[in-house]
Amino acid sequence: MYKRILEFWLNEKESRELQRPPPGFKDDVKRYMEDLARMENGVPSKLRLAEAERAKRIINEIAVLRKEKICRTAVAGTLSDDMLFDDEMGLFRPLKEPEKVTDDSAKKILVRVLRDVPSFVGTDLKTYGPYKTEDIVLLPAQNAEALIKRGVATEIQRRI
Repeated sequence: MYKRILEFWLNEKESRELQRPPPGFKDDVKRYMEDLARMENGVPSKLRLAEAERAKRIINEIAVLRKEKICRTAVAGTLSDDMLFDDEMGLFRPLKEPEKVTDDSAKKILVRVLRDVPSFVGTDLKTYGPYKTEDIVLLPAQNAEALIKRGVATEIQRRI
């Protein structure tokens, strides 16, 4: 099993693309690690522990390599479920599904700034500001309304 882990790691490391998981690989690795933990018959414990540590390091590196590749593949829009382990599907489902934009998040309001405003992250996750008194800016509706309520800005025009 150690050889299979090593092979999968080398393939994942050498290839730019995400590798298809071998059938039953995760279950086999789990059983192998459990066997190493309880193996007593004839294998010196130092060797057994060293093998277990090497296997853990390789498995962790495989996970890091795969996460990087999954992110890169998801951003490119070419991520396919058959390339993922079961536990990876749940982690990266949000990367695969397009974000739904609600009507409220798409609305913008043109405002005039009445007092200096430091920079802030808007509801659309973009950075806005800093703004000086009398600046005219187009902001997401929620952010603009918050500034208007606090008396920091005044509405000029609503846009959708």
